[in-house]
Amino acid sequence: MVGFSTAIFSQEKILLQDDFLNNKNGWKLQRDSNFLVDIRNGALHLEKTEKNFTHRGCLWYNKTVPGLNTLEDFSITIYARFISGGDIFEMIDLQWGIRDPASIDRRNDNLYQLSLLFRGEVKLDYFNYKWNYYIRKNVKNILNENGFKPGVLNKYELAQQDGFVIFRVNDKELLKQLSDPIPGNSIGFQQCLKSAWEIDRITVRQLNIPDSKTIVADTTATVQLDRDNATTGNGLKVYPNPFNNTLHINFELEKEETVHLSLIDINGAVLHEHSRKFTTGFQNM
Repeated sequence: MVGFSTAIFSQEKILLQDDFLNNKNGWKLQRDSNFLVDIRNGALHLEKTEKNFTHRGCLWYNKTVPGLNTLEDFSITIYARFISGGDIFEMIDLQWGIRDPASIDRRNDNLYQLSLLFRGEVKLDYFNYKWNYYIRKNVKNILNENGFKPGVLNKYELAQQDGFVIFRVNDKELLKQLSDPIPGNSIGFQQCLKSAWEIDRITVRQLNIPDSKTIVADTTATVQLDRDNATTGNGLKVYPNPFNNTLHINFELEKEETVHLSLIDINGAVLHEHSRKFTTGFQNM
């Protein structure tokens, strides 16, 4: 006889939160003839002082976020304002993945970059020693309909969730694109054009974190397995009993969920645990 239980959950964890009233999170500051990174008046200030064709260098600014795993679901939310531009176009961007500051030629970098061009375009690019242009989308009408003004404080939210990259401005979805997650624990911004902008607040979250201590009562089924009989409880079917190496688990979900499975022996010892996201409908493990 063994006990078998399932728990459905959706957790998130804040990994980084900053209002830039000081430099408590150790942001790397920089001041030279080309670039300025500073914390001033409760904001992180990023600026390139010369136009792209005058000085072709880029500021690849990144920050390692302890606990962040970009292979899994996560989100980056910033409240930011654009201060000045004057180059070939005006934009802000967000990067995530692996950024190796010690790599001069960026050979070890593996990054996604999502950019909002204020002329009305969203683009998602991938960098792995060279740029690969992933997707471009015209969002001018959406921005105009919502009265978007880059010079005021706006909410920009990027989320990687359920295999999609989702980008929202002021809670309005501008992009939802299928993508392959990449490993990493870094976020960043790329400053190649003459411009200045400020981040007033930032929050980085890891989404859908398994929590084995969370049991939802109305979605939890504990069953006793009778010899040579399959047992069903709350749509859960487990067989054969007894078993040697392979145990079959069937259940049905009304919506896409993350399910935590625990195999527990008669003494209450946990023999095996497994977490996985399932689609709607009948499941067979």
